[in-house]
Amino acid sequence: MEGYNTTIEYKGASFMVQTQDKGPAFNYVESLIYLAGRVIASKRLSYSDQLNQPNLKEIIQNLVEELHADVLDEIVEGKYDKFLE
Repeated sequence: MEGYNTTIEYKGASFMVQTQDKGPAFNYVESLIYLAGRVIASKRLSYSDQLNQPNLKEIIQNLVEELHADVLDEIVEGKYDKFLE
C-alpha cells in the first residue's frame, strides 16, 4: 500500500507529514507530523470495523488520502502553531 510524504512550508518552518497504513496487525492508518526532524504529533484513523469489506484495499487507500489531506489542512489552519514558539 502506498503512503504519502509531504513537506509543507508554513510560517517559515518546514513541517513534514508522513501517512501510511500500519497493516493488518494494527488496522489503522497513521499520520506523523514532524518539525525540525522530530515527531510533534500523530493522528490515526481505524478501519477495524471495515475488515470484512470486499473493497478493503480501496477503503484503506481512501483513508490514507483523507487523513493526509486533513493533517496538511490542520497545519495551515494553525493547529500546530504552538510548536513554532
